[in-house]
Amino acid sequence: MPQLLPFRHGVLAALFAGLAAAHALAQTIPSGRAVMEPLSGVQVSYERTGSGDSASPPGRFDGAVVTPAGTLRTTVLAVPVGERHFQRGDTTFELPAPVFGGQLQVRELEAGGTAAAWRARLDAGLTAATLCEWTAIRSGQALQLQQDFGDGQLAQALLSNSRTATAQGARWDLELTQATTLTRWSAGIDAAERSYVSASGGPEPRVGVRLGTQWLLFPHARMEARYTRQVRWDAEEPVQSVALGTRFELPWRLSLLTGVETDTSDNYKASVTLTVPLQVR
Repeated sequence: MPQLLPFRHGVLAALFAGLAAAHALAQTIPSGRAVMEPLSGVQVSYERTGSGDSASPPGRFDGAVVTPAGTLRTTVLAVPVGERHFQRGDTTFELPAPVFGGQLQVRELEAGGTAAAWRARLDAGLTAATLCEWTAIRSGQALQLQQDFGDGQLAQALLSNSRTATAQGARWDLELTQATTLTRWSAGIDAAERSYVSASGGPEPRVGVRLGTQWLLFPHARMEARYTRQVRWDAEEPVQSVALGTRFELPWRLSLLTGVETDTSDNYKASVTLTVPLQVR
C-alpha cells in the first residue's frame, strides 16, 4: 500500500502543527474534544479518551487534507503510558475522479493489511457500496444497498462475510427509516453466524434489534432516544440498553452534545462533547 500513498509522510508532517494545537485546546475544554480548521482544506481534531483526572490522558488525533490528487485522512493515537507515545491508526486516500461511475477509497489498516471501498449511485434513489479487506488473520467482503423512496422513507440492507484459515461466516443487517421535518424514526435488525469474524476481531451478536427516534425541540436543538436488544452466542440472557441524548447548535458554529446510557447490567455512561471549529485565513 505504500506505493499507493507516496506522499503520506509529507502530509502527516504538515498536519502536526494543527494536531498539536487541537490537543492544547482540548485540554481546556471539559468535554476533552476539539475540532479545528487551521487552513483551507485542512481539518484536525483531538479527543481525550482517558479520565479527566489524569495529567496525561490518552487521546485520539484525526486529520484530513484535501489536495488536487485526492483527500488523505489519518488517525494517530496518543498513549502517554505506553512504550510508543504515539501510535498510527488507519490511513485512507480517496480519489477525486470517479472510478466506474463511483467513488474509490483505499485504506491502510492500523492493525496491518489493506482495504478498498467503492460507492456509487446506480439508479434514482438507489446507492450501492462495496468493501473488501485483507489482513493477516482474515479477509472480508461487504455489500450495502440503500434505497431512498422519497418523502423521508429510506431502506438499507447490508450483507457481509468473512473468511479465516479455519472458518467462514456471514452477517446480515436491515434498517428502515422514516423522517419528517420534526421527527425521525428508525428500526433495524441484524444477525450473524457463530463463525463470522468482524474486522475488530470481537464476537458479533447472534441476533439483535434496535429502535431509535429524534425530535426537533427548538430550531437549534434536537433530542434523540435509542433502544437496543441483543442475544449473543456466548450468553444465555439478552442484553438491553437505553440511551438518551441532546444536540444544541450554538452561535459561531459551535455545537454541544450530551448523552446518557444504561443497560441491563446497571452500567451507566454519560458524555458531554463541545465542537469548536476554528479557521485561520
